[in-house]
Amino acid sequence: MASVTSPTPMSSWRSSLTRLFEGHRGQLERMVRRRVRDGEAAADIVQDVFARVFKAGSAGSDDDDRRILYAAARNAAIDHNLAAGRRSRALAQLTPEQLATEPATQDDAFAARETLKALALALERLPPRTREIFVARRLRGETNAEIAARLGVTVRAVEKQLARGLEQCREALADHLGDDFS
Repeated sequence: MASVTSPTPMSSWRSSLTRLFEGHRGQLERMVRRRVRDGEAAADIVQDVFARVFKAGSAGSDDDDRRILYAAARNAAIDHNLAAGRRSRALAQLTPEQLATEPATQDDAFAARETLKALALALERLPPRTREIFVARRLRGETNAEIAARLGVTVRAVEKQLARGLEQCREALADHLGDDFS
């Protein structure tokens, strides 16, 4: 007789969060979109909220986890709007002279070229489907829904591939960008 192992707390939490994601992602994105007035930003905010909630762990019951998820999404939307307001005010106060940049030093130019090489290598090392999705979203600016429709996959599959691609690129660039890139 084969032994049956009970699910680990992490796999149970992952399953619970997956159910929450599948059941509430659309409603969370609509709520955030109403607050930030930007569909792509809303999708990114909700995805980030799920990542943060996953990292934080369960609050106990599904109801508690759901409440925390909605509160975190609401707070993230508020933070997004506050940050956008601060950026707008700061940019409005800049003069053209302040916007002018100094030419890059040779060391800066070399470091930038090395970072670009590392990014190119990281992109080459991604699985083909992950690379295709990552480039479409991050470089060409396609929405997750557009990518999903074009490739005949779900938006959730696109989101998973994006998360994988981003994590692999972050790991590859960590040495080049240090603590500024997290």
